[in-house]
Amino acid sequence: MQLYQMRNLLLSSCFIVAVFGCSKTISPYTDLKATENKQNCILELKPQFTSVLYNTKVDVIGKHLSGLLLFKTMPDSSTRVVFTNEMGVNFFDFEYSKSGFKVHSCMTQLNKKVVINQLRKDIGLVFMYNCDLTKATALAKNDELYYMFKNKNEETYYITQNNCNKLSRVEYAVDNHKKIIINMQGNKGEMPDSAYIAHQNFDFTISLKQLIR
Repeated sequence: MQLYQMRNLLLSSCFIVAVFGCSKTISPYTDLKATENKQNCILELKPQFTSVLYNTKVDVIGKHLSGLLLFKTMPDSSTRVVFTNEMGVNFFDFEYSKSGFKVHSCMTQLNKKVVINQLRKDIGLVFMYNCDLTKATALAKNDELYYMFKNKNEETYYITQNNCNKLSRVEYAVDNHKKIIINMQGNKGEMPDSAYIAHQNFDFTISLKQLIR
């Protein structure tokens, strides 16, 4: 009898796991509501710049790098992003253009496909690389506006206050899981005065503090 009861209990447990284990993850953005207000706000938030220099700290899985990160708009409208230490030693030199992304140089410790892809994503999110702003979906929650860009199972949200006076943060999600959160301080239409990029599923952070030149 006990063997029969144990068997039924095991079967019931397996059924529960099968049902709930296959259920879809609830999106953290389900309570966002579509809005027609401030539809063009996102156009005003995209940063315009010639060159911006940041004091930068990168911490990735126990490794720490610090130095200067330069964003520079080139004559052909591409953007170069160069990270060096205080002595001028190059950590990486990336190019973002309409035709794609290019690595001009990268130090050995960072020259791994997964690391470069992640840096490409993180840095690109800061200056809205490759975003067609006319295709943003405007959503609202409480006193914030969310501008969503969707690509298959990926969603990127640029978030500002209702008055659209500045970009406050960026959130990047995959399959309804937040992967990257970027908190920012700064003025509308400019590169942020400061930014803190934090990955949610592993130890990887980037801290940026703009230097006045």
